[in-house]
Amino acid sequence: MNVDRIELCDSLLTWIQTFGLQVPCKKIDDLTSGVVMAQVLQKIDQSWFDDTWINRIKSEVGDNWRLKVSNLKKILKGVLDYYHEVLGQQITDFPLPDVNLIGEHSDAAELGRMLQLILGCAVNCEQKQGNVRLDYMLEGVHRLVIVFSSSQFEVRSWRLESS
Repeated sequence: MNVDRIELCDSLLTWIQTFGLQVPCKKIDDLTSGVVMAQVLQKIDQSWFDDTWINRIKSEVGDNWRLKVSNLKKILKGVLDYYHEVLGQQITDFPLPDVNLIGEHSDAAELGRMLQLILGCAVNCEQKQGNVRLDYMLEGVHRLVIVFSSSQFEVRSWRLESS
């Protein structure tokens, strides 16, 4: 299955919406501040992405792309630390998202990479059943893309653990 990066981003946006967040997340631009992603990460693992961590994410960034990029860098670092410290994995064969392109240009392909890393946290954490069950609420193509995306991460995770 060859999944277009923008289609992947759209499907992962639909998955993000299933978390029932208090902030809007109806379109790609709603995700570029990092606030939504931080809240999703906290729902995935509240003990790791705790209130101290989430309070470092500035919620009022408006159109200031520099503040968005600052938030996104903190989120990416948090996710990579989570993979290393909690999941015992190093991300070596997955191209990391360019947070500058996400924050400044709302780049859907790069945002898709970031969301895919977050999906990887969800499918590999202790509460994975609670996070992955949400894919059953999705329709047709979105469900297929999410399942394909998560299976890629499970394969990557296996390769990382076995190295």
